[in-house]
Amino acid sequence: MFVVYLLLVLGGQSEATSDVAEGSPPDSHDTCHTLKLAAQQIRREGYTAIDKADSIREQAYRLKDEAYEVRESAMEAKSALETTLVETIALVRSQSTVTNLYIQEMRSTLSEIKKKMEDMEEKMEDMEERMEEQDKKEEDRFAALDEHSKTVERKISEHAAVSSTISSHVSETLSAALTLKERQKAQMSEVRIISLYKIAEQTNPYPGTHDADLAVDGTVTFDRPHWADMATYTETTTTPGSKLWIELGGLFRIYKIKVWNLRHCCQEQLIGAHIYADDRLVGTVIRAQGTYDFAIGDEDPVYAKEVTLQQPLGQQLHILELQIWGTGPFLEDDKFD
Repeated sequence: MFVVYLLLVLGGQSEATSDVAEGSPPDSHDTCHTLKLAAQQIRREGYTAIDKADSIREQAYRLKDEAYEVRESAMEAKSALETTLVETIALVRSQSTVTNLYIQEMRSTLSEIKKKMEDMEEKMEDMEERMEEQDKKEEDRFAALDEHSKTVERKISEHAAVSSTISSHVSETLSAALTLKERQKAQMSEVRIISLYKIAEQTNPYPGTHDADLAVDGTVTFDRPHWADMATYTETTTTPGSKLWIELGGLFRIYKIKVWNLRHCCQEQLIGAHIYADDRLVGTVIRAQGTYDFAIGDEDPVYAKEVTLQQPLGQQLHILELQIWGTGPFLEDDKFD
């Protein structure tokens, strides 16, 4: 490229020289100077061209090195690709083998399933036949049941009329029973003496005619023993714990207990005695006097079958009368509080 450029410059100078020669007389000194300047310019351009050529050569070497690197990378990539392809082909072959085995197993399984399905179809056909027979039997049973239901409905209608009559009679009976109960309640609500002529007993009786029955005979006179056959009071010995009790003959509500003491003598003998309604303590004698009233309030009603008078001390237990006021008798679950 530099040589071509030099020839072009020299050619241009020759044409200029020719023109000068034709137009004017040549000047050798100016021509040499001009050629010298041109040669210097050419030299500079030649150096510049050389520098550019060197730069281009270096770029070419770099491109060559990069091309070698790219080639090596391509070779490595090719080798890796070949390795990958080999591995992939091996994997595909192994998977193909496994797939073939799996397909064979699936075929075997499908054959077994097909056989089972055929057996199941046979069983379903048999079951359908049985179901048809069962449906027929059920239809017959339903028809019989329908007929039986109609018969039952007729009987129910008949029984309903009878039940209505019975219900009416029961209502009337219940109303009568409630009326009787109210009347009974009204009758039993009358507080009266419930101890008269009831069974009476006593422990440690005093010898003679002072029996326990005298406590419930209703007599509170003739207590003096001037005439033995006219003595009307009970009497025990001085044994501690002597007692007298009255059996009421049923369960009664107790409202009041009255004890008639002797009037002619020995009233102090009754001090310390306890009065019980069954096992419940009702009162205690704390002083000597002619009569004792033990009232029981409505806030805490007392029901009992037996009333007992007991003397825990070593004193005689003798009384004219033991009177009990109450209502009843009641059943255990039929108390009117």
